[in-house]
Amino acid sequence: MARTTGDPAKRQKCIARIKFWRRSRVGSEYVHALEKYYPIPNTNLSLYLNSITLGILKYKVVSNKSQRFQFSKINAFLRRAVRDDYRYSGSFQEAIKPVLIIAQIFALMPVRGIGSKLAEDLTFAWSSARTYYALAMMISFGITSGYIVAFMTNISFDFDSVETMVFYGSIFLISMSFLQLATRWPAIAQEWQAVETKLPPLRLGKERRSLAHHIKMITLVATTCSLVEHLLSMTSTMTYSVACPRWPGHPVDNFLYFNFATVFHFVDYSTFLGLLGKVINVLSTFAWNFNDIFVMAVSVALASRFRHLNDYMQREARSATTVDYWMQCRVNFRNLCKLCQVVDDGISTITLLCFSNNLYFICGKILKSMQTKPSASHTMYFWFSLTYLLGRTLVLSLYSSSINDESKRPLRIFRMVPREYWCDELKRFSEEVHMDTVALTGMKFFRLTRGVVISVAGTIVTYELILLQFNKEETTAFTCENA
Repeated sequence: MARTTGDPAKRQKCIARIKFWRRSRVGSEYVHALEKYYPIPNTNLSLYLNSITLGILKYKVVSNKSQRFQFSKINAFLRRAVRDDYRYSGSFQEAIKPVLIIAQIFALMPVRGIGSKLAEDLTFAWSSARTYYALAMMISFGITSGYIVAFMTNISFDFDSVETMVFYGSIFLISMSFLQLATRWPAIAQEWQAVETKLPPLRLGKERRSLAHHIKMITLVATTCSLVEHLLSMTSTMTYSVACPRWPGHPVDNFLYFNFATVFHFVDYSTFLGLLGKVINVLSTFAWNFNDIFVMAVSVALASRFRHLNDYMQREARSATTVDYWMQCRVNFRNLCKLCQVVDDGISTITLLCFSNNLYFICGKILKSMQTKPSASHTMYFWFSLTYLLGRTLVLSLYSSSINDESKRPLRIFRMVPREYWCDELKRFSEEVHMDTVALTGMKFFRLTRGVVISVAGTIVTYELILLQFNKEETTAFTCENA
């Protein structure tokens, strides 16, 4: 028998402790590894304990390295929510998050890191799944537009074909504009964050969550209305496909065919191509509506930053103020003006597409409003679509013009300052506010002020008066030629 060292009683206690430790960890992966590589020896228990400790550390390091990559994302998703997850910081990056998520669902704005509250985490890469998805859909929109142009020039040149061509052509331009914006968005977001950190802090929780809740409500209402509009459109298409089936007894194929009939004039129909066409149609419809949602969200965010600075100045306007106070306010105001310019340089193309599309389709629907609709489903879809389009354009115009309204509001605040606290810095500040025109633009063709709302409304009313004089009522019966 091998010779043992040390006190036998102490040795028995050590062995008992080791066995207890092993029994308490039955099923552990570490125990199985220790049983294999570190059996309990009859001698030198101190060396055994040292080696077993080293073995645990080595095994944990190797195991963690092999499993860290596999479970890091899962653990981040399944981790217990903490209090900070429900706190609002009041930042733009936090507020715009749901809008960017919806954008990526519809193959727009392929920016990585949108779930973070920090602008530094935003990146753009051409070699990412988001970018490939956006490029694939952009190419699909372009191919669809090409087929519609071929149909319009070779088969049928009428108002409906031109309207379809304008719709898909604008969607193709919108997808290109958002892809271009995605390459610049991380820099814009970081510039925005830098300006926000220099503004007076938001004191109340209500103030910090106000912007995020406002943008969420805009997104929810607009997306819901867009969904209802698309369902009504599908209902009208189903009505036509049932009344005038291309293949009797195949309602699904009839619906998919008429949904993309212009393209299937050149391409042989198949169920797969029909489903693909429906996917393109859904994505293009929601992308068309999202265009306005994005401009509204950015406009609300910019206006809220000007409003926050104005409220801060208004609280102190009647009090004893110093030159340094107004100098700091003027610097913050100039920073916001520069931020508005940076944002406008990035989204001016999108803004132009928003207003030009809305004006064109409003005029087109007003033209069709004089015609009798072939069915109740067509009537419901038409009037809901026209009402939603008019309301969306009005809200977009008011939100966009609010930036200019808030940038001029300091002039009213300056009148509240007592004469004894008036200074040269305040006079310089007043002249800058009076001379500058701070607003979003449509590629510098027009500025989004309240005057634009009146101009758009006047154009629509003028167009409708002309239509009332020259339009003759058409389409009095439901036929397969006019449905």
